[in-house]
Amino acid sequence: MSERKGPFGLRLPGTLFDWLKSEADHSSRSTTSEALFQLRNSLDREFCDEQVENFIKNNPPSDNTEAFGLRIPDDLKAILKMHSDNHQMSLNQEIVMRLASEKHHRSISNDVIHAHANGNGFDGETMKITDSEKQFLLVFRKLNTSNKELIIRLIKNLGDSARNQV
Repeated sequence: MSERKGPFGLRLPGTLFDWLKSEADHSSRSTTSEALFQLRNSLDREFCDEQVENFIKNNPPSDNTEAFGLRIPDDLKAILKMHSDNHQMSLNQEIVMRLASEKHHRSISNDVIHAHANGNGFDGETMKITDSEKQFLLVFRKLNTSNKELIIRLIKNLGDSARNQV
């Protein structure tokens, strides 16, 4: 791990800062440690030009009202800076975009599915998502359309096969 320098003067939207503090409390981490954890997790996420444009359009820097001094290790800061340069945005915007993306993806952990399958045994039953299902959803959402369709067909075929064996 690289040496940490002085804090980076990060500015976040209030709701994102509140979420970060809540996640830190839930994980028994400091807000800084939670922010670094979330940023490192975000590094496997790629943003297409359209996503970056939409983020910039929908999240003006003037919405970033909460000041937060974040000590970022040099190696992580260099990676984030490289991404911000590629996205043609400030380092602050890159960090906000990545944290907002992690917030969105982490919300899957709190989702509850209301299954209303027609006569397939669910019919309005509320089901909690298991950890493995959460991981599957996170990976599935990153896939391209053809791979998603292939997996959906595979699951449908497996379900049909299981019903035929009963």
